[in-house]
Amino acid sequence: MVHRGIALILAMGLNKASAFASIPPQPTSSSCHRCLTSMLRPIVYSTDVYHPSSPGLMNMNNEPHHDGKGRKEYDTAKMAGETIPGEMKRLVVTSPGNGTSVADCIIKVQTVPIPSPKPGEVLIRVVAAPVNPSDYGGWYKSRGPSSSSYPMPMGIEGCGTVVSYGGFLGGITSSLRCPVGTNVGFVITDPAQGSYSEYVTVNAMTGAFPMPEDVPIEDCASFFVNPYTAVGIVDTARRAGSSKAIVHTAAASQLGQMLNRLAMAEGMEIINVVRRAEQREALEGLGAKHVIVTDDGQDDDPTAWKAELRAKVRDLGATCAFDAVSGDMTGHLLDCMPGRGIVYAYGVLAGKANGIDPLDLIYRRKELRGFLLTAWLREGGPMRMIPRMLTASSTVNSGLKVGGWCRSQFTDTTMEGAHAEIVKLLGSSITGKKLRIRFDGK
Repeated sequence: MVHRGIALILAMGLNKASAFASIPPQPTSSSCHRCLTSMLRPIVYSTDVYHPSSPGLMNMNNEPHHDGKGRKEYDTAKMAGETIPGEMKRLVVTSPGNGTSVADCIIKVQTVPIPSPKPGEVLIRVVAAPVNPSDYGGWYKSRGPSSSSYPMPMGIEGCGTVVSYGGFLGGITSSLRCPVGTNVGFVITDPAQGSYSEYVTVNAMTGAFPMPEDVPIEDCASFFVNPYTAVGIVDTARRAGSSKAIVHTAAASQLGQMLNRLAMAEGMEIINVVRRAEQREALEGLGAKHVIVTDDGQDDDPTAWKAELRAKVRDLGATCAFDAVSGDMTGHLLDCMPGRGIVYAYGVLAGKANGIDPLDLIYRRKELRGFLLTAWLREGGPMRMIPRMLTASSTVNSGLKVGGWCRSQFTDTTMEGAHAEIVKLLGSSITGKKLRIRFDGK
């Protein structure tokens, strides 16, 4: 009944200005979709679906709809003059190489048929997609070079324009949420697709997110992974009792910069942990008050920075730390937290966590937990998820504007140049920049 209620809410007259327009993917999406389909089925009299590889209209049984319209006329009527080609280009990993780094991966531009939107889905012409650490970690770690994972479509999120939809249900859901012509961000959940493609299909209700109309769509490429993670970290810390301050590692990253700007607006202090002095300068330029450098090259003791961290944790009342590094850093953080403090691991830049003192866990009641964006989104079930997403989507969309807290700094590349640029960026000391693959020729 809960899922049916959500489907009813989504099926009512919501438009793209509605806060519901940014509800992210959720584990109940398939059940909601089935429920909405069952409610609409009795009133379906004509169920036409556009198939990019067919000469005209197809009905729900994949049979030609003989109405005299050819493909060009139908394209013009349905896509406001935009003709959709039969094929597209996308980036895929064809082999992980020796399975040790992004540089060893074999990445190619592949030509494939454009995906056909199913009922309830929209077809999006992609404008841009960002390169996230959560993207490239799996490119060379998926069960060896003979794995069925390859060729592996690449990319999780991106942005573009809705150009078509699938079936009657697609028309209903698209008109409620993201009509043809709407600029949207999108999240890929189908393993057969990737955001580094000229076209993608996603569920109109749970995979497409209408973007602010006064923000260039290419600047919304990184709308999801980093911004929603920042909102999730702040929310998680508050609910764990650390509303005054938190510790954050790898703090000079794009996510780290976003988190600092968001925390300032939310009245929360961030104790930033970085590796180099220039990273401290970059964060202080954003207004960060508390930055600790772990490798300043001036101290013979490689853990001398921990005394400063302990003092900051004590003085600011931090009881939570969020660790994107792992390795030895996880043990150091747990050591510096007060009794009953919590370290949330959400990244593995330095490999497996080390140096954890069992006495911290047993007698001091400290905790080591994981933080995962999708788990935070789904926490508490639909009734708790909806108000959380309403708040998060409003916070993120307002922050995408010029000067906003989650506005990203991009370095642009093309599909053909992406591999070399990714390797170059990973091998450099540049932080706070996000690589963006453009598909609009700009």
